[in-house]
Amino acid sequence: MDKIKQLINTDQLNTSYLSTLGPQSKLFFHFDESSDILMLLFVPPEKETIVHYLDRYVAILYTPENNEIVGIQIEDFQSDFVPMYSDLQKAWCLSNFVVDDENIWDLTIEIEERKHVVALEVIKAKQSIIGKPAEEFERVLEYA
Repeated sequence: MDKIKQLINTDQLNTSYLSTLGPQSKLFFHFDESSDILMLLFVPPEKETIVHYLDRYVAILYTPENNEIVGIQIEDFQSDFVPMYSDLQKAWCLSNFVVDDENIWDLTIEIEERKHVVALEVIKAKQSIIGKPAEEFERVLEYA
């Protein structure tokens, strides 16, 4: 991938919004299979965001009006990114878990919990690239 020119420096991005999030915070988790992109957002998906690439796969999503970090995006998620991290592979693969009663409610609860596990594994895998915002992401994901 060619070097992408960033609109602003990474150190100009803010984590104030993330630091305000607590136990009632909602995680919007979206995987687009056709483009192979995973998005994790702490704002509604219709909120305008700018993609700020940190490396070939990982981008921080931030709001244009105040440079607040509100999410993360992973390119080539299933094809390239997941196979690089064994713990993420385990979290991403649905065949690795069993629902005891095999009912829709248990399945729904398990999938919601699995989203958080996947999100945490993504953050752990790229913590060194994400830097300080990774700590806030992890803290928020503990609540979400």
